[in-house]
Amino acid sequence: MGARLGQVSIPGGGDWADVWFAWVGDHARDVERFSREFLSDEELSRLQTYRSPSAAERYVLTRSLVRIVLGAHLGETPRNVRVSRTETGKPVILGGDHVHFNVSHSGELILLALCGTRPVGVDVERRRDVFRVEKLVDRWLTESERREMAAHTERGAGASDTFLRLWSLKEARLKALGVGISGAARAPLHTVDAMSLDYLLETLPGRPEDQSYVGALAFA
Repeated sequence: MGARLGQVSIPGGGDWADVWFAWVGDHARDVERFSREFLSDEELSRLQTYRSPSAAERYVLTRSLVRIVLGAHLGETPRNVRVSRTETGKPVILGGDHVHFNVSHSGELILLALCGTRPVGVDVERRRDVFRVEKLVDRWLTESERREMAAHTERGAGASDTFLRLWSLKEARLKALGVGISGAARAPLHTVDAMSLDYLLETLPGRPEDQSYVGALAFA
């Protein structure tokens, strides 16, 4: 399951992350088998709480991609990889301080980033019209982010598209730090290296013709 999208490096730096991807629709028939073969007992229990079949399907495939890739990297059976969460909800590998990972999904796409040197964060957003985008900008973006958004829209970029690009960069930074959006105001986002993944996402193999994505990768 899944395929390696590429190796992404910080411009001018030595840190890099492997980025993997999977399309939900490609594995719709594998959900039951993946649940049995790859999910932990805790993940199977959580799966029972999902009321939406599509959400449950995305959960199984997301956790399976994480376990398959981490298992191959660590030389362990995927189901036996010990994945936990920090107090702020960031997934981590127990006893795996030398391996950092992060995962994101939107629409039909799942992204996984794996780094051996620094905490990493990844975010992907399906391009779409964002409802009440002005209110989201006022509530969640910093003053500098609002200025950047204004500069892009003044040059003719769409408000929804610009917001999603800035949002993906912000989310990736927060996830690298292990901080939720509620802690964004206090988070030292300026210390986090981040870059767009748009150039990779635009050429994703198997991408449905009616879908387009933006995304970002960050290193803390």
